[in-house]
Amino acid sequence: MKLPEKLTSLKAYDPITGSYAVRLDANESYFDLPSVLKSKIADQIEQISFNRYPDPLATEVVEAFAAYYHVLPDCVTAGNGSDEIITLLLGTFMEKGQKLVTVSPDFSMYGFYAALAELEVISVPKKSNLQIDTDALIAACQQANAVVFSNPCNPTSLGLPRADVIRLIESAPDCLIIVDEAYMDFWDESVMDLVNKYENLIVLRTCSKAIGLAAARMGFAVMDKYKTSLLRAAKSPYNCDAISQKICAAVLREQTLLRHCCDEIIVQTQRLYTGINELVQRYPDLLETVYPPRTNFVFVQTAYAGEIYEQLQKAGIAVRCFPNGLRICAGTRREHTLLLTELENILQP
Repeated sequence: MKLPEKLTSLKAYDPITGSYAVRLDANESYFDLPSVLKSKIADQIEQISFNRYPDPLATEVVEAFAAYYHVLPDCVTAGNGSDEIITLLLGTFMEKGQKLVTVSPDFSMYGFYAALAELEVISVPKKSNLQIDTDALIAACQQANAVVFSNPCNPTSLGLPRADVIRLIESAPDCLIIVDEAYMDFWDESVMDLVNKYENLIVLRTCSKAIGLAAARMGFAVMDKYKTSLLRAAKSPYNCDAISQKICAAVLREQTLLRHCCDEIIVQTQRLYTGINELVQRYPDLLETVYPPRTNFVFVQTAYAGEIYEQLQKAGIAVRCFPNGLRICAGTRREHTLLLTELENILQP
């Protein structure tokens, strides 16, 4: 039996596995939920009728999300993580052979899901400073059906200012503009408030980063009411399980806690950036550049990424390795101390 090449040519996503004393590889929040909140969630989970299907529209969690981010619930669709929503958008809002614009470097799974949807991918290289070339992106979108990019960017930690995103949206009115704002909680340049102004705009959000719920797969698409109705019709009827819905709704209602955690993560990210930048200044032959982050991680360019990554692994420290650099997530003060000490040991002559 011959299987389609779009399937046989794929390589599975390869996250780091194993046990590490310090995990700074997956861009997760270093805050676990407080015990009192876990107890509250446990009480709510006990009320679930496990023999019944979950709410197909995830109404409770959608309303909690909408209240937290000040958007209309009718403009929000819940998904089993942002990945499910990206898959749905590329597979249903686009047709086989249509053109999808991406930027490079960016989140690798965009190309993965585009391949499954049999789309033609047009990749626009970023500038040498890893910033998006807005003019080049606008030019590519004139001949394309959709564009998707992360803002702020995974893995570079950099962001495209709101004014430039608006210029892109207005310059390509016939192109679907999908802005993945998974890390926008750590910055203040969102365009989510504009989804009813621009019919070609879709904004994605997740509970896996600033919200601290990587264990409960929940993502959201925000767009105008008409496209929301279409996406809700296209998704699986019961795509978000009842347990995740209860957990995410309860956490999203804890607005003071969430904002406190987000503020603390931003502080720790800046401390991590400062510590690594000091190493860049002292070892310029080994570490090239560390970019001021707009996320909960930093990206440091180095030609020795593979070697440093392997040495950190041997020391029980997990980070994410790319061909031209390392992506390091913010952690606790203790984790930063262990990381910076080990980096010093690796870099010094």
